[in-house]
Amino acid sequence: MRKISLGVRMALILFVPSLAFVVVLGSLFVHQSHRELDEASLARGRAIVSFLGPAAEYVLVSGNPVALDSLMARALAQAEVAAVAFYDADGELLGVAGQGLVGLPSAARMVEADEVVVEARGGRLQFATAVLSLAPQVDDYSTPQQVLRTERLGWVQVDLDVTAREGAKRRLLLVVVAAVLVVLVGALAMAWRLARSVGLPVAALVKAVRRMASGDLDVRVSAQSTSEELRALEAGFNAMADSIAHSQQTLQARIEEATAQLAHQARHDPLTGLPNRRAFEESIEQAVSIHRRAGDVVTLLYIDLDRFKPVNDTCGHAAGDRLLRELAGLLRARLRAQDHVFRIGGDEFAVILRGCGREDAHHIATALCDAVAAYEFVCAGRSFKVGASIGMARMEGMINDVSAVMQAADQACYEAKHAGRSRVIEYQRSSD
Repeated sequence: MRKISLGVRMALILFVPSLAFVVVLGSLFVHQSHRELDEASLARGRAIVSFLGPAAEYVLVSGNPVALDSLMARALAQAEVAAVAFYDADGELLGVAGQGLVGLPSAARMVEADEVVVEARGGRLQFATAVLSLAPQVDDYSTPQQVLRTERLGWVQVDLDVTAREGAKRRLLLVVVAAVLVVLVGALAMAWRLARSVGLPVAALVKAVRRMASGDLDVRVSAQSTSEELRALEAGFNAMADSIAHSQQTLQARIEEATAQLAHQARHDPLTGLPNRRAFEESIEQAVSIHRRAGDVVTLLYIDLDRFKPVNDTCGHAAGDRLLRELAGLLRARLRAQDHVFRIGGDEFAVILRGCGREDAHHIATALCDAVAAYEFVCAGRSFKVGASIGMARMEGMINDVSAVMQAADQACYEAKHAGRSRVIEYQRSSD
């Protein structure tokens, strides 16, 4: 039963009671109609034979054949009468009219006054009764009283042909069956239509819910049901689906935004907004890979700020942070589009120059050094001058991997520091 759809269940629930009601009602009607037909035949036969009994007394006494024939003709003219017969007191046949007489029922010989024997034989109903003679009798007492004396003169028999009645029963049964079938077909059609009007929308909702559960948030149902309640349910589902889809889109956008922010924060310095050491290491590895594949010469600059500590000591770390942000913007503004600047820690920066010859690299590095040296930082009414010691290393010859170029740039920066600061020194190999 669980595997049957809701529409079929509803159709069965609506149709089965209708089927039972119509079948029971039709059966009762057929039974009652057949009973009435049987009772009508019995009443007709009893009435005819009860009429013939007293009327036949004169005929049987007088033995008048004309009167006998007239009486039988009158009886034979009645509806359903197939045969009429009269018998004398010994049971001998006196006269018969009609066809197919079966003979006097044996029970008729034992009949008393006013009794009618009824038997069904050979597709007929036989009615028989005694013909009695009623004569007065005077007693010998002083007070005379009349007493009726009965004498059986014979019997009268009437056979009714019930073929027509049985045919009427069959026709009635066929009519009732046809009517029942028509009613049941109509009830089934109505039940099926009603079940579909409910079952199909519910099935569509179930299918849509399953698709939504599987991740299809664009699923919607058609809100065109004939029932107002179902239309409201379909509209509610669509509204819920819209809300879930909107929430999902909003959540996805926030996740993507948060992911992008996390990715940006993971690769950028929160103070200056410059790419951090992690991004620098990825970029220098990529530059080395390009150098090995295409021969592109990469120049690496290490920048260490000079006289930065007095700013922190005098004006505090907040002033030092502001100075770092301003110098980061200064460095970024003086580089080409294909160059990149990184904050790799504290007051240290790194710059990767691509597609740049030695002279151009020296020119860019010198411009950066001069810009930082010329920058005036004002804090709390005091002016500060800082500088930048820059070590430069070019990826060529033996310097052809990440570790080598970073060590070379770091050593050159160290030499610039100890050579008097605020200057640019290129790493020179010992073999040069």
